Amino acid sequence: MATQLQFRRGTSAQNNSYTGLVGEITLDTDTNNIRIHDGSTAGGAEIIPAGTILAYGAASAPTGYLLCDNSAVSRTTYARLFAVIGTGYGVGDGSTTFNVPDLRDKVPLGKGTNNTALGATNGSAAASAVMNSATKTGVTTASNNTGTGTTGTGTTGTGTSGNSTATTAADNTGNATSTTAASDTGNAGSTTVGYNATNAPSVITGTATTGNSTSTTVATNTGDSQSTTVASNTGADGAGDLTLTTYTVNQTLAAGTKDVTQVSLVTNVTQANHTHSIPSLTVNNHSHSIPSLTVNNHTHSIPALTIPSLTVNDHTHSIPSLTVNNHAHSIPSLTVNNHSHSVPGLSVPGLSIPALSIPSLSVNGFSVATTLPSEVVQYIIKT
Repeated sequence: MATQLQFRRGTSAQNNSYTGLVGEITLDTDTNNIRIHDGSTAGGAEIIPAGTILAYGAASAPTGYLLCDNSAVSRTTYARLFAVIGTGYGVGDGSTTFNVPDLRDKVPLGKGTNNTALGATNGSAAASAVMNSATKTGVTTASNNTGTGTTGTGTTGTGTSGNSTATTAADNTGNATSTTAASDTGNAGSTTVGYNATNAPSVITGTATTGNSTSTTVATNTGDSQSTTVASNTGADGAGDLTLTTYTVNQTLAAGTKDVTQVSLVTNVTQANHTHSIPSLTVNNHSHSIPSLTVNNHTHSIPALTIPSLTVNDHTHSIPSLTVNNHAHSIPSLTVNNHSHSVPGLSVPGLSIPALSIPSLSVNGFSVATTLPSEVVQYIIKT
């Protein structure tokens, strides 16, 4: 047996004051709307609120709905819908009516940053859902244009030769007067070589080195000396005294002897004037032989050299005056012989520019249409 589901029924006024049970469903007989109650809120919540737009397949709107055909309807009869959409889709007669949306030959467009006004209309679709996006009628033609070619005339210049005659520049002698540069004296400050970073005297010490010498032999050599005679010579020596040191020698005697022998030496000698003769000396011819000398392998060592710091005290340098006496400078004469300069003729060929032709261009009238695949339905709005 079929089960029948029954809902509590009532007018809009009755539903508006009814709280019902939690989850209880009621039917508003004035609007044909279903309400769900929560047990505490009067009127509950409508499943389809007023102002909802739906696509609908019948020719006329069902109970509780109006067609979206821009009709002007009563603000009192459809107070619930008027409270939702107001005069956004038309003011009606301005006092007792208002307009519903017009979706005839249109599709809904969501409100956004590019379309911000509710109820704004952007044209309508033509028959068979064809939408024209651009249209151009008539024919536009740009005429053709041909320029004129131009050819320039070639030009040839005439060569020329010029003669230069011989030219001689006379010699010239100029006199320079005497000039004296004054002497000058400059002061040089004290300078110390070998100072370190703290300005204290320092020394510079080189590194010792040792080098090896290989064995070397010098061949023997014999040279001849000529006979040489040195003449005799006699020299005089004057009188003089000789003084000798006096000393005493004590001789040791045998044991028991009482006397001692004492010896005295002469302490003064007188010498008379006299001469010394040096006889002549003759060295006969002879030779000197230098034997060969061999120096074996050996080394030379150079010890490290230390150079102490050197200080040059303040001093001056004097440049004496310099005088250049009167003198002359001579420039000899210069001769340029006869000669010629030739400039050949220059030829520039003619330049030809052909004519440029632009054909005419015609643009016929056109129309751009977009056909939308579609199925026509009614749009209805909940009252």
